[in-house]
Amino acid sequence: MLRVGRRRARARPVAVASPGGRLNIGSQRNAAVVRMCVGCRRRDAAFELLRVVVHRSEGSPARLVPDPRRRLSGRGAHVHHDLNCLDQAVRRRAFARALRTEEPVDVAAVRVLVESESAERPAPAHEAGRDRMKTTR
Repeated sequence: MLRVGRRRARARPVAVASPGGRLNIGSQRNAAVVRMCVGCRRRDAAFELLRVVVHRSEGSPARLVPDPRRRLSGRGAHVHHDLNCLDQAVRRRAFARALRTEEPVDVAAVRVLVESESAERPAPAHEAGRDRMKTTR
């Protein structure tokens, strides 16, 4: 008896931006996943960003839970491992909008993780040039 297996779907071609600004046509399997930081609104590779999800429990307000391994279920939002991006997202109420919640969310757990990681990690690429741009009068 001959078993016929399912055919594997072909990867669709995808346009990927290269560092030189040119578009490379590649395969979806080779393309890096790109997400947008809800704080600074810059696009970056998903592994450079921290994914957060909202956790709701009875009788307590909704709170954000960091998901560094990207395994928790539910809608996620992404933010850089940077306090400036986190503060911008809180100020703009971007987490509630990205996670589609009506209620305000508690970001204490995410803030603790970002503060602990900020000492270990170098400055993000989009923040590295900020010191040079400051002018004094």
